[in-house]
Amino acid sequence: MENRELPLVSVVIPTYNRIHTLPASVDSVLNQTYENLELIIMDDGSDDGTGEYVNSIADKRVRYRKAEKNMGPSAARNLGAELAKGRYLAFQDSDDEWAQDKLEKQMKVMLENSDVSMVYSEFGFYRGEELIIIIPSHKIPDEEKRGDIFSYLLLYPLISTQTMLIETKAFIEADGFNEKLKSYEDFEFSLRFAKNHRIGFVAEPLVKVNNSPNSVNQRLGERIRTQFYMVREMLDSLRERNLLEYKLDIVFREAESLLCHDIFMEELQQLSEEYLSQTEKEMAVSYLKKMEQGKEIVYQKMEMLEILPKFKQKVLQIYMGLYEKKILWSKENQETLKQLVSSIALFQKAFSMPKEVRQRYDSIEKRLEEEELTETDRLYLLADIVELFETLEKLW
Repeated sequence: MENRELPLVSVVIPTYNRIHTLPASVDSVLNQTYENLELIIMDDGSDDGTGEYVNSIADKRVRYRKAEKNMGPSAARNLGAELAKGRYLAFQDSDDEWAQDKLEKQMKVMLENSDVSMVYSEFGFYRGEELIIIIPSHKIPDEEKRGDIFSYLLLYPLISTQTMLIETKAFIEADGFNEKLKSYEDFEFSLRFAKNHRIGFVAEPLVKVNNSPNSVNQRLGERIRTQFYMVREMLDSLRERNLLEYKLDIVFREAESLLCHDIFMEELQQLSEEYLSQTEKEMAVSYLKKMEQGKEIVYQKMEMLEILPKFKQKVLQIYMGLYEKKILWSKENQETLKQLVSSIALFQKAFSMPKEVRQRYDSIEKRLEEEELTETDRLYLLADIVELFETLEKLW
Protein backbone atom coordinates (compact mmCIF):
# COMPACT_ATOMS: atom_id res chain seq x y z
CA MET A 1 0.00 0.00 0.00
CA GLU A 2 1.93 3.01 -1.30
CA ASN A 3 -0.66 5.79 -1.17
CA ARG A 4 1.06 8.55 0.80
CA GLU A 5 -2.29 10.30 1.29
CA LEU A 6 -3.20 7.59 3.77
CA PRO A 7 -2.85 8.70 7.40
CA LEU A 8 0.50 8.38 9.12
CA VAL A 9 0.73 5.59 11.70
CA SER A 10 3.25 5.93 14.53
CA VAL A 11 4.52 2.58 15.78
CA VAL A 12 6.13 2.46 19.21
CA ILE A 13 8.49 -0.34 20.28
CA PRO A 14 9.72 -0.21 23.89
CA THR A 15 12.84 -2.29 24.37
CA TYR A 16 15.25 -3.18 27.15
CA ASN A 17 18.26 -5.40 26.43
CA ARG A 18 16.54 -7.32 23.64
CA ILE A 19 19.18 -7.01 20.96
CA HIS A 20 18.77 -10.73 20.15
CA THR A 21 15.05 -10.34 19.27
CA LEU A 22 14.69 -6.66 18.36
CA PRO A 23 15.83 -6.90 14.68
CA ALA A 24 13.07 -9.37 13.75
CA SER A 25 10.51 -7.18 15.51
CA VAL A 26 11.75 -4.02 13.74
CA ASP A 27 11.87 -5.73 10.33
CA SER A 28 8.27 -6.90 10.74
CA VAL A 29 7.23 -3.25 11.17
CA LEU A 30 9.36 -1.71 8.43
CA ASN A 31 8.25 -4.36 5.92
CA GLN A 32 4.55 -3.56 6.33
CA THR A 33 2.48 -3.26 3.16
CA TYR A 34 1.07 -0.10 4.76
CA GLU A 35 4.18 2.03 4.28
CA ASN A 36 3.11 5.43 5.62
CA LEU A 37 4.45 4.88 9.09
CA GLU A 38 7.11 6.04 11.48
CA LEU A 39 8.81 3.71 13.92
CA ILE A 40 9.71 5.10 17.33
CA ILE A 41 12.10 2.83 19.21
CA MET A 42 12.02 3.62 22.91
CA ASP A 43 15.24 2.27 24.42
CA ASP A 44 14.50 1.86 28.12
CA GLY A 45 18.13 2.05 29.27
CA SER A 46 19.65 -0.90 27.37
CA ASP A 47 23.35 -1.65 27.64
CA ASP A 48 23.55 -4.47 25.09
CA GLY A 49 24.30 -2.54 21.90
CA THR A 50 20.70 -1.63 21.07
CA GLY A 51 21.68 1.96 20.22
CA GLU A 52 24.38 0.86 17.78
CA TYR A 53 21.96 -1.49 16.06
CA VAL A 54 19.22 1.15 15.68
CA ASN A 55 21.70 3.71 14.34
CA SER A 56 22.72 1.22 11.65
CA ILE A 57 19.17 0.97 10.25
CA ALA A 58 19.04 2.70 6.87
CA ASP A 59 15.41 3.76 6.97
CA LYS A 60 14.41 7.40 7.53
CA ARG A 61 11.13 6.32 9.10
CA VAL A 62 12.99 5.15 12.22
CA ARG A 63 13.30 7.42 15.26
CA TYR A 64 15.27 6.53 18.38
CA ARG A 65 14.97 7.72 21.94
CA LYS A 66 17.00 6.36 24.85
CA ALA A 67 16.01 6.83 28.47
CA GLU A 68 18.70 7.63 31.02
CA LYS A 69 17.28 5.00 33.35
CA ASN A 70 14.79 2.16 33.08
CA MET A 71 11.19 3.45 33.16
CA GLY A 72 9.27 0.26 32.53
CA PRO A 73 7.36 -0.68 29.34
CA SER A 74 4.19 1.30 30.09
CA ALA A 75 6.07 4.53 30.69
CA ALA A 76 8.15 3.93 27.56
CA ARG A 77 5.02 3.38 25.47
CA ASN A 78 3.36 6.49 26.88
CA LEU A 79 6.42 8.63 26.14
CA GLY A 80 6.57 7.18 22.64
CA ALA A 81 2.92 8.17 22.15
CA GLU A 82 3.71 11.73 23.19
CA LEU A 83 6.47 11.84 20.58
CA ALA A 84 4.23 10.39 17.86
CA LYS A 85 3.49 12.49 14.77
CA GLY A 86 0.92 10.10 13.34
CA ARG A 87 -2.84 10.40 13.52
CA TYR A 88 -2.89 6.75 14.53
CA LEU A 89 -0.78 4.83 16.99
CA ALA A 90 0.28 1.19 17.15
CA PHE A 91 2.46 -0.74 19.57
CA GLN A 92 4.87 -3.57 18.97
CA ASP A 93 6.90 -5.59 21.46
CA SER A 94 10.61 -6.08 20.99
CA ASP A 95 10.36 -9.88 20.95
CA ASP A 96 7.29 -10.34 18.72
CA GLU A 97 6.60 -10.18 14.98
CA TRP A 98 3.82 -8.66 12.88
CA ALA A 99 2.26 -10.20 9.79
CA GLN A 100 3.27 -8.14 6.76
CA ASP A 101 -0.27 -6.86 6.14
CA LYS A 102 -1.19 -6.20 9.78
CA LEU A 103 -1.49 -2.42 9.56
CA GLU A 104 -3.12 -2.54 6.14
CA LYS A 105 -5.93 -4.76 7.36
CA GLN A 106 -6.41 -2.83 10.59
CA MET A 107 -6.38 0.56 8.88
CA LYS A 108 -9.00 -0.68 6.42
CA VAL A 109 -11.33 -1.41 9.34
CA MET A 110 -10.46 1.88 11.02
CA LEU A 111 -11.07 4.03 7.93
CA GLU A 112 -14.28 2.25 6.95
CA ASN A 113 -15.86 2.63 10.42
CA SER A 114 -16.02 6.23 11.59
CA ASP A 115 -17.41 5.23 15.00
CA VAL A 116 -14.37 3.05 15.82
CA SER A 117 -11.43 4.45 17.81
CA MET A 118 -9.37 1.26 18.22
CA VAL A 119 -8.86 -1.82 16.07
CA TYR A 120 -7.21 -4.97 17.36
CA SER A 121 -6.63 -8.45 15.97
CA GLU A 122 -6.09 -12.02 16.98
CA PHE A 123 -2.56 -13.10 17.84
CA GLY A 124 -0.81 -16.44 17.81
CA PHE A 125 1.11 -17.47 20.91
CA TYR A 126 4.25 -19.36 19.89
CA ARG A 127 6.95 -21.44 21.54
CA GLY A 128 9.71 -21.41 18.96
CA GLU A 129 7.94 -22.24 15.69
CA GLU A 130 5.14 -24.15 17.42
CA LEU A 131 1.76 -22.40 17.54
CA ILE A 132 0.37 -22.91 21.03
CA ILE A 133 -2.91 -21.02 20.90
CA ILE A 134 -4.75 -18.24 19.07
CA ILE A 135 -6.22 -15.44 21.19
CA PRO A 136 -9.03 -14.39 21.42
CA SER A 137 -10.44 -17.89 21.24
CA HIS A 138 -12.56 -18.82 18.25
CA LYS A 139 -15.08 -20.14 20.77
CA ILE A 140 -15.99 -16.54 21.62
CA PRO A 141 -18.68 -15.22 19.26
CA ASP A 142 -17.44 -12.44 16.97
CA GLU A 143 -20.13 -10.06 18.22
CA GLU A 144 -18.48 -10.23 21.65
CA LYS A 145 -15.18 -9.11 20.13
CA ARG A 146 -16.19 -5.89 18.38
CA GLY A 147 -18.30 -2.81 18.90
CA ASP A 148 -19.32 -2.20 22.51
CA ILE A 149 -17.20 -4.82 24.27
CA PHE A 150 -16.99 -3.12 27.67
CA SER A 151 -19.18 -5.69 29.45
CA TYR A 152 -17.11 -8.57 28.11
CA LEU A 153 -13.86 -6.86 29.11
CA LEU A 154 -15.15 -6.44 32.65
CA LEU A 155 -14.69 -10.19 32.90
CA TYR A 156 -12.07 -11.33 30.41
CA PRO A 157 -9.09 -9.87 28.51
CA LEU A 158 -9.31 -9.75 24.72
CA ILE A 159 -6.74 -7.20 23.54
CA SER A 160 -2.96 -7.55 23.66
CA THR A 161 -0.82 -4.42 23.37
CA GLN A 162 0.95 -5.40 20.15
CA THR A 163 -2.40 -5.94 18.39
CA MET A 164 -3.66 -2.41 19.12
CA LEU A 165 -4.17 0.27 16.48
CA ILE A 166 -5.66 3.37 18.07
CA GLU A 167 -6.30 7.05 17.43
CA THR A 168 -3.34 8.89 18.93
CA LYS A 169 -5.48 11.70 20.31
CA ALA A 170 -7.91 9.24 21.90
CA PHE A 171 -5.04 7.28 23.49
CA ILE A 172 -3.55 10.40 25.07
CA GLU A 173 -6.94 11.68 26.23
CA ALA A 174 -7.49 8.32 27.94
CA ASP A 175 -4.21 8.87 29.86
CA GLY A 176 -2.43 5.98 28.18
CA PHE A 177 -1.21 2.91 30.05
CA ASN A 178 -1.25 2.88 33.83
CA GLU A 179 2.44 3.08 34.73
CA LYS A 180 1.88 1.82 38.28
CA LEU A 181 0.74 -1.60 37.12
CA LYS A 182 3.30 -4.37 36.59
CA SER A 183 1.15 -6.76 34.58
CA TYR A 184 -2.06 -6.80 32.52
CA GLU A 185 -1.52 -3.14 31.57
CA ASP A 186 -3.13 -3.81 28.19
CA PHE A 187 -6.14 -5.47 29.84
CA GLU A 188 -6.63 -2.51 32.18
CA PHE A 189 -6.22 0.09 29.42
CA SER A 190 -8.52 -1.66 26.95
CA LEU A 191 -11.20 -2.02 29.65
CA ARG A 192 -10.96 1.65 30.56
CA PHE A 193 -10.90 2.70 26.89
CA ALA A 194 -13.80 0.46 25.86
CA LYS A 195 -16.06 2.09 28.44
CA ASN A 196 -16.33 5.18 26.20
CA HIS A 197 -15.29 3.94 22.74
CA ARG A 198 -16.34 1.38 20.16
CA ILE A 199 -13.73 -1.18 19.13
CA GLY A 200 -12.99 -2.78 15.74
CA PHE A 201 -11.62 -6.28 15.24
CA VAL A 202 -9.74 -8.25 12.59
CA ALA A 203 -10.44 -11.97 12.94
CA GLU A 204 -6.96 -13.08 11.84
CA PRO A 205 -3.79 -13.76 13.86
CA LEU A 206 -1.75 -10.77 12.67
CA VAL A 207 0.86 -10.95 15.45
CA LYS A 208 3.26 -13.73 16.36
CA VAL A 209 3.83 -13.51 20.10
CA ASN A 210 6.99 -15.32 21.16
CA ASN A 211 7.25 -16.89 24.60
CA SER A 212 10.32 -15.16 26.02
CA PRO A 213 11.59 -16.41 29.42
CA ASN A 214 11.93 -12.85 30.74
CA SER A 215 8.63 -11.56 29.41
CA VAL A 216 6.70 -9.24 31.71
CA ASN A 217 3.75 -11.61 31.22
CA GLN A 218 5.55 -14.03 33.52
CA ARG A 219 4.81 -11.78 36.55
CA LEU A 220 2.00 -14.03 37.57
CA GLY A 221 1.20 -12.61 41.01
CA GLU A 222 0.86 -9.12 39.57
CA ARG A 223 -1.92 -10.36 37.31
CA ILE A 224 -4.06 -11.01 40.37
CA ARG A 225 -3.23 -7.62 41.88
CA THR A 226 -4.17 -5.89 38.62
CA GLN A 227 -7.41 -7.86 38.42
CA PHE A 228 -8.38 -6.58 41.88
CA TYR A 229 -7.35 -3.05 40.91
CA MET A 230 -9.79 -3.27 37.98
CA VAL A 231 -12.51 -4.65 40.26
CA ARG A 232 -12.09 -1.63 42.55
CA GLU A 233 -12.04 0.84 39.67
CA MET A 234 -15.02 -0.73 37.90
CA LEU A 235 -17.02 -1.79 40.95
CA ASP A 236 -20.09 0.27 40.06
CA SER A 237 -20.14 -1.15 36.52
CA LEU A 238 -19.83 -4.70 37.84
CA ARG A 239 -22.68 -4.08 40.27
CA GLU A 240 -24.90 -2.52 37.62
CA ARG A 241 -24.52 -5.63 35.45
CA ASN A 242 -24.69 -8.11 38.36
CA LEU A 243 -21.22 -9.33 37.43
CA LEU A 244 -19.30 -8.85 40.68
CA GLU A 245 -19.61 -12.44 41.92
CA TYR A 246 -18.90 -13.77 38.42
CA LYS A 247 -15.76 -11.61 38.23
CA LEU A 248 -14.52 -12.70 41.66
CA ASP A 249 -15.03 -16.31 40.63
CA ILE A 250 -12.90 -15.76 37.51
CA VAL A 251 -10.12 -14.15 39.55
CA PHE A 252 -10.41 -16.94 42.13
CA ARG A 253 -9.85 -19.62 39.50
CA GLU A 254 -6.98 -17.69 37.94
CA ALA A 255 -5.29 -17.24 41.32
CA GLU A 256 -5.66 -20.96 42.04
CA SER A 257 -4.14 -21.92 38.70
CA LEU A 258 -1.20 -19.53 39.25
CA LEU A 259 -0.70 -20.68 42.86
CA CYS A 260 -1.33 -17.13 44.06
CA HIS A 261 -3.50 -18.07 47.04
CA ASP A 262 -2.00 -15.57 49.50
CA ILE A 263 -2.20 -12.65 47.06
CA PHE A 264 -5.85 -13.41 46.32
CA MET A 265 -6.74 -13.56 50.01
CA GLU A 266 -4.82 -10.38 50.80
CA GLU A 267 -6.45 -8.43 47.96
CA LEU A 268 -9.95 -9.77 48.60
CA GLN A 269 -9.68 -8.98 52.30
CA GLN A 270 -8.74 -5.39 51.49
CA LEU A 271 -11.54 -5.13 48.92
CA SER A 272 -14.04 -6.47 51.46
CA GLU A 273 -12.98 -4.11 54.24
CA GLU A 274 -12.93 -0.94 52.15
CA TYR A 275 -15.44 -1.34 49.32
CA LEU A 276 -18.02 -4.09 49.72
CA SER A 277 -21.53 -4.04 51.16
CA GLN A 278 -22.53 -6.45 53.92
CA THR A 279 -24.06 -8.91 51.45
CA GLU A 280 -20.96 -8.70 49.24
CA LYS A 281 -18.74 -9.23 52.28
CA GLU A 282 -20.53 -12.51 53.02
CA MET A 283 -19.80 -13.61 49.45
CA ALA A 284 -16.16 -12.59 49.90
CA VAL A 285 -15.89 -14.67 53.09
CA SER A 286 -16.99 -17.77 51.18
CA TYR A 287 -14.25 -17.18 48.60
CA LEU A 288 -11.67 -16.61 51.33
CA LYS A 289 -12.59 -19.95 52.92
CA LYS A 290 -12.42 -21.77 49.60
CA MET A 291 -9.03 -20.24 48.82
CA GLU A 292 -7.71 -21.17 52.27
CA GLN A 293 -8.79 -24.76 51.66
CA GLY A 294 -7.22 -24.69 48.22
CA LYS A 295 -3.97 -23.40 49.67
CA GLU A 296 -3.92 -26.23 52.21
CA ILE A 297 -4.42 -28.80 49.45
CA VAL A 298 -1.58 -27.31 47.39
CA TYR A 299 0.80 -27.49 50.35
CA GLN A 300 -0.22 -31.09 50.95
CA LYS A 301 0.47 -31.93 47.32
CA MET A 302 3.87 -30.25 47.51
CA GLU A 303 4.69 -32.19 50.66
CA MET A 304 3.56 -35.46 49.09
CA LEU A 305 5.61 -34.84 45.94
CA GLU A 306 8.64 -34.19 48.12
CA ILE A 307 8.38 -37.38 50.16
CA LEU A 308 7.25 -39.83 47.45
CA PRO A 309 10.76 -40.15 45.91
CA LYS A 310 12.14 -40.85 49.39
CA PHE A 311 9.50 -43.52 49.95
CA LYS A 312 10.29 -45.07 46.59
CA GLN A 313 14.02 -45.12 47.32
CA LYS A 314 13.42 -46.88 50.65
CA VAL A 315 11.29 -49.57 48.98
CA LEU A 316 13.92 -50.06 46.27
CA GLN A 317 16.58 -50.56 48.93
CA ILE A 318 14.52 -53.33 50.53
CA TYR A 319 13.82 -54.84 47.10
CA MET A 320 17.50 -54.95 46.10
CA GLY A 321 18.49 -56.31 49.49
CA LEU A 322 16.03 -59.20 49.17
CA TYR A 323 16.77 -59.78 45.47
CA GLU A 324 20.54 -59.95 46.06
CA LYS A 325 19.93 -61.97 49.26
CA LYS A 326 21.82 -59.42 51.37
CA ILE A 327 18.91 -59.13 53.79
CA LEU A 328 16.08 -61.36 54.95
CA TRP A 329 12.39 -60.50 55.00
CA SER A 330 11.64 -59.34 58.51
CA LYS A 331 8.77 -58.04 60.60
CA GLU A 332 10.60 -54.73 60.69
CA ASN A 333 10.65 -54.50 56.88
CA GLN A 334 6.97 -55.35 56.74
CA GLU A 335 6.09 -52.65 59.29
CA THR A 336 8.23 -50.08 57.42
CA LEU A 337 6.36 -50.81 54.20
CA LYS A 338 3.01 -50.59 55.95
CA GLN A 339 3.92 -47.17 57.35
CA LEU A 340 5.08 -45.90 53.96
CA VAL A 341 1.94 -47.05 52.16
CA SER A 342 -0.52 -46.07 54.89
CA SER A 343 1.00 -42.58 55.14
CA ILE A 344 -0.39 -41.84 51.70
CA ALA A 345 -3.89 -42.11 53.19
CA LEU A 346 -3.15 -38.97 55.21
CA PHE A 347 -3.12 -37.01 51.96
CA GLN A 348 -6.23 -38.50 50.39
CA LYS A 349 -8.41 -35.43 50.94
CA ALA A 350 -5.96 -33.42 48.85
CA PHE A 351 -6.07 -35.67 45.82
CA SER A 352 -8.44 -37.26 43.40
CA MET A 353 -7.19 -40.80 42.94
CA PRO A 354 -8.60 -42.62 39.89
CA LYS A 355 -10.58 -45.76 40.64
CA GLU A 356 -8.03 -48.17 39.18
CA VAL A 357 -5.20 -46.57 41.19
CA ARG A 358 -7.30 -46.71 44.35
CA GLN A 359 -7.92 -50.42 43.74
CA ARG A 360 -4.18 -51.05 43.38
CA TYR A 361 -3.58 -49.12 46.59
CA ASP A 362 -6.18 -51.19 48.48
CA SER A 363 -4.73 -54.43 47.08
CA ILE A 364 -1.24 -53.53 48.27
CA GLU A 365 -2.53 -52.71 51.75
CA LYS A 366 -4.20 -56.15 51.98
CA ARG A 367 -1.13 -58.00 50.74
CA LEU A 368 1.03 -56.22 53.32
CA GLU A 369 -1.12 -57.81 56.03
CA GLU A 370 -0.50 -61.30 54.76
CA GLU A 371 1.98 -63.31 56.81
CA GLU A 372 2.63 -66.25 54.47
CA LEU A 373 4.13 -64.65 51.35
CA THR A 374 6.65 -66.47 49.21
CA GLU A 375 9.94 -64.80 48.35
CA THR A 376 8.69 -64.19 44.81
CA ASP A 377 5.42 -62.74 46.13
CA ARG A 378 7.38 -60.29 48.26
CA LEU A 379 9.46 -59.10 45.32
CA TYR A 380 6.29 -58.61 43.24
CA LEU A 381 4.72 -56.72 46.13
CA LEU A 382 7.72 -54.41 46.43
CA ALA A 383 7.73 -53.78 42.67
CA ASP A 384 4.01 -52.95 42.82
CA ILE A 385 4.62 -50.45 45.64
CA VAL A 386 7.33 -48.71 43.61
CA GLU A 387 5.02 -48.60 40.59
CA LEU A 388 2.24 -47.15 42.75
CA PHE A 389 4.52 -44.38 44.02
CA GLU A 390 5.61 -43.56 40.46
CA THR A 391 1.98 -43.41 39.33
CA LEU A 392 1.10 -41.05 42.18
CA GLU A 393 4.05 -38.81 41.32
CA LYS A 394 2.70 -38.42 37.79
CA LEU A 395 -0.86 -37.82 39.02
CA TRP A 396 0.06 -35.23 41.63
